[in-house]
Amino acid sequence: MKQNTGNIRSQSGIGLLGILLVLTAFGILGGVALKALPSYIEFYTIQSTVKRIANDPLLQSDAQRREAFDHQMHVEMINDIKGRDLVIGSGGVAVQYQKKIPLTDTIGLVIDFNATSEE
Repeated sequence: MKQNTGNIRSQSGIGLLGILLVLTAFGILGGVALKALPSYIEFYTIQSTVKRIANDPLLQSDAQRREAFDHQMHVEMINDIKGRDLVIGSGGVAVQYQKKIPLTDTIGLVIDFNATSEE
């Protein structure tokens, strides 16, 4: 009987366990992204509102700006921020807030947002 020992090649590539680990990692990251995405969409809405209010020539007083902000947040159905949270100064309009997103019963994600009227 002839033995073939010279042509043995080692296997290369990813195994089943490696595929499962990669899929699990992508699943976890995808779940976190899906939970955080609405908060980022909300932030960009708030940011555009802050910029619009800061550059609106019809809004002369701080009270008018806060009222316009409250109205727009009501239209957009955003309840986390109110006009009283706006910081209105000579440099523009800004608002800072924190969003807490529960991922599981014991793990959460905290994101700090800072929306300003400056570029």
